[in-house]
Amino acid sequence: MRNYEITTITRSTAKEVAKNEVVDIFKKHSISVTAEEDWGQKKLWHPIKHQDYGTFTHFKVNADHSSIEKVERDFKLNQNLLRSMIVRRNG
Repeated sequence: MRNYEITTITRSTAKEVAKNEVVDIFKKHSISVTAEEDWGQKKLWHPIKHQDYGTFTHFKVNADHSSIEKVERDFKLNQNLLRSMIVRRNG
């Protein structure tokens, strides 16, 4: 298992629904969330998918590399998720 940090930007109109969908994707691929931070709603520098605002959430997770690849695919298919960034942590 490796440590990753995942930051998501979701539609501000579907804040709780989108957050629950992200957590469900983690459960689907057996990814354990060790920490979660809600960074709140922020104005985006430029519109993403016609949205001017987004809700930022930061997760620290433990997962296998193959699970992360599947999560990235599921994130791309999710309409409520505007952007995501996955970074591998050392340690």
